[in-house]
Amino acid sequence: MDINMTRIAIAGATGRMGRAIIELASGDDRIEIAAALTCRDDPLCGGTLRVADLEVRPTATLEAAADVLIDFTVGGTMQWLEKCADLRLPMVIGATGHTEDELSRIHNAAATIPIVLAANFSVGVNLLLELVGDVARRLGDAYDIEIVEAHHRGKIDAPSGTASALLDRIAATTGRDAKSDAVFGRHGETGKRPPRQIGVHSLRMGDVVGKHEVHFSGPGETITLTHTAQSRHTFASGALRAAEWIVGKEPRLYSMHDVLA
Repeated sequence: MDINMTRIAIAGATGRMGRAIIELASGDDRIEIAAALTCRDDPLCGGTLRVADLEVRPTATLEAAADVLIDFTVGGTMQWLEKCADLRLPMVIGATGHTEDELSRIHNAAATIPIVLAANFSVGVNLLLELVGDVARRLGDAYDIEIVEAHHRGKIDAPSGTASALLDRIAATTGRDAKSDAVFGRHGETGKRPPRQIGVHSLRMGDVVGKHEVHFSGPGETITLTHTAQSRHTFASGALRAAEWIVGKEPRLYSMHDVLA
């Protein structure tokens, strides 16, 4: 093996994002797919998964040597977090929808292993996260803020991790509270809109890869910042970039801001 090659294990390998990562990694001579991981009850576990021109064998156990694990599972993050901590294996976490307790466990594990935790690995989305805070701060309370996100019908968490990150960013830069000042959808007689409220709305339809809009509406005008993902490859590319970057880093919790700096 080339000494400069990064060996990656992919948790959630048979899912949409896992397949996208395998496809991109298979065409990159700097990356070797060390393991394609899935849950034991996955029909593909122990069989053969063909992605583009590559065949991999999904397994529920991490047996091959790897330099880093990329996690895009549905509910499997804690299992792989524990395994990576035991093996002192760096981790890139792109799965979303974690509970407060699970996030706490991720933070604790980062004292032992380096972890990149990101709601979205797109370079464009991470730029959007920087922009929305600055725009919200400059416009002030005279502008109402609404966040709208759309994803495919199979996504199981709402709002998306990216929408939550946008909410947190806006709240942090404007002195709002991401919990008490946010409203998730509206129904019935909601009354007059509070001046510092942030609306968050989720659409689940078809095979939409991902779209996020942040609307700032004030006296006589509306400013809308939009990011649309046309392909999951934009997320897969960012995840692979993070995986190569995290190898050799000191144990702590990193973000895509660190990766892209």
